[in-house]
Amino acid sequence: MSDDKDQWKQTAGLATDSTVAQIVCKEPDKEEWDREAEEKGYRSTSKYLYELVQEARAYREQGYLAHHQSEEEIAELKSRIKELETQLERERKKESGTTKIDDIDFLEQFLSTEYQTLPEILQDIMESGALDNLIRKPVEDELYYLASQDRVEYERGHGWRLTDGGDE
Repeated sequence: MSDDKDQWKQTAGLATDSTVAQIVCKEPDKEEWDREAEEKGYRSTSKYLYELVQEARAYREQGYLAHHQSEEEIAELKSRIKELETQLERERKKESGTTKIDDIDFLEQFLSTEYQTLPEILQDIMESGALDNLIRKPVEDELYYLASQDRVEYERGHGWRLTDGGDE
């Protein structure tokens, strides 16, 4: 008896463990689903709807809200990455000596919410050693160049002086 009952599965070419799930919907929806199934190359609207349901289940299991939360987290992470890249660039500039004295980021590190006079700001910059990275290497390079041209000389414990100056 059950063989007659399941004959439709064989006739339709379906697996023996297939069953029917009825859907009640508005006729325009059914027509739209039929059209979509045909456009997407499905053999039947039933197969198309089955796959849509499976996709929706997977999407729901992963969490629709989780998807939006993930987008927010991605945006926050991108923002944080940009901040870190900016911070890294600042550090690279400091290390390489390419920071410019008139760079806003350079100057802001010596300012506070309290009023400071220009001489106080300059004193803070000098005491921080920040100018060493900006000035030391170019000055040293130039001094060694001048020494190679016999225009300056260096004496340990005393420092540098002009060779053709009035101190000789």
